[in-house]
Amino acid sequence: PRIVDEWIQGLEFIFEVMDCPDRYRVVCSQLQLTGDARLWWNAYWSMRPGEKAGCTWDMLKELVREKYYPSYYRAEMERQFLALQQGTRTVDAYEREFTRLAAFVPDLVRTEAQRAQRFIDGLYPAVRHKIVGHGTQTYARAVSIAQEVDASIRRETVRDRAQPSASVQPFAAPPALQAPQPAKEKKRKGKGAQTDWRTRQRQQQVPPCPTYGRLHRGECH
Repeated sequence: PRIVDEWIQGLEFIFEVMDCPDRYRVVCSQLQLTGDARLWWNAYWSMRPGEKAGCTWDMLKELVREKYYPSYYRAEMERQFLALQQGTRTVDAYEREFTRLAAFVPDLVRTEAQRAQRFIDGLYPAVRHKIVGHGTQTYARAVSIAQEVDASIRRETVRDRAQPSASVQPFAAPPALQAPQPAKEKKRKGKGAQTDWRTRQRQQQVPPCPTYGRLHRGECH
């Protein structure tokens, strides 16, 4: 399909430069058909005797497109074009794909305004909003602004990633170097006090030795 469009566009450029009348364009175009294309062309008109004389340049283009650019393929190219979005691509990469697909759907981008609007609609939202703020744009101007905005956004993203994040916690000392927690100290003190109290309670329950006065159970030896 791409070759078909290039073939037609190449011939139209020559016809316009040479100021070739429409009635001669069909004759000149037939001379450019070679191989299977020429066999198909001759077979097509052999089944339609008397109709070839009424063939115009527009009719020839349509016949060639129907033969080598079937309707199902055109429908698929149209679907891809309408669904085209910039996504994570650069504006340059998006514009190249836009131009490639637009060649298959000329009816959707016949005017400068249509082409520019289709291009803008598929841009990344942050880029698209900047262009909309500039008002109505030609296609070339829309591409230029989009390239500038896209490059600026990407530079800011790289710069932000290079800066330390505010959410990063400061350096924390290893546990061995950290000061003991007051709460734990209180807990340990409380436990020690409880142990001393129990010891005193047990001592008070042991009677003193009548001989030496010491606290112990059983007979004195």
